[in-house]
Amino acid sequence: MGKFQKIKNVWNIIKSEWKTHYRIVFSNEQTHEQQWVIKRLTIQKMVVISVLAAFILIVLTTILIALTPLRMYIPGYTSKNDYKLYKQAVEHIDSLERLINYNQQYIDHFTTMLEGKVPTTEEMDEEATKTPSVHTTIRDKERMAATQELREESDMILARTDESVGSGASMPNIEQAKITNLNLYPPAIGAVIRLFDAVKGHYGIDIANTDRSTVTSVADGVVISTYFNSSDGYVIVVQHPGNLISIYKRNASLLKKTGARVSAGTPIALMGTTASEGAKNSHLHFELWYNGFPVNPLEYLVVE
Repeated sequence: MGKFQKIKNVWNIIKSEWKTHYRIVFSNEQTHEQQWVIKRLTIQKMVVISVLAAFILIVLTTILIALTPLRMYIPGYTSKNDYKLYKQAVEHIDSLERLINYNQQYIDHFTTMLEGKVPTTEEMDEEATKTPSVHTTIRDKERMAATQELREESDMILARTDESVGSGASMPNIEQAKITNLNLYPPAIGAVIRLFDAVKGHYGIDIANTDRSTVTSVADGVVISTYFNSSDGYVIVVQHPGNLISIYKRNASLLKKTGARVSAGTPIALMGTTASEGAKNSHLHFELWYNGFPVNPLEYLVVE
């Protein structure tokens, strides 16, 4: 009963004070003259006034944030222009992802061709299904069209190589691949020990020198493939402007990785031997391809 009585007493005090009238007086501190008086003010009225004031403050703050530029200074808010730029950036990233995937397919196809293998239609379809879907924009379509041309060029090279391997002697008309006004940096220093002979399936030249001699890029470009196999040793492939591709085989080691940018004369590999061919001397097998056709490198460079 004692605890209940205390609660009852507190409630009676609150109830009695709830409607008690108060007066707020603003007076001059020196003369004590009353300047402003608020009469008949109760706790009930003060609570109502406080709630209304808080509500009005919240409404005004919301309007200030939503309708004025001041919201830009609040973390988490962005302008319409910033949001538009953000959407454009997301679309651009999506288009780049699609372009990278298609370029990777092109490089994989070309690398397969260099290794003497031709992917089947089923393998190419399976590879295409692995490409993640992304949002397509107008710029995506333009990039996809350009990338499609690269893929068609890769497929063309694969088809022609397959035909040449199957026939054993036939080769596409090399005259279609003539290049004009092209000067190349020598890929290596040494003696040419084997010439270009498309009829016999030798689509490049062999340059002999001492073991681990420097192999250099013949022109500015980007390394699109690097790999190793028992017949060709370490191989590096460089894509140059104007649909020109240079291939460097029989290397002991590589100095550049896929994706590296190189300039004419940049060291990219070290010359080696290939045990599977029974080679006794180190030599570089160098090939030059233009628009999907092999060309005679000696027509466009001088080997020292």
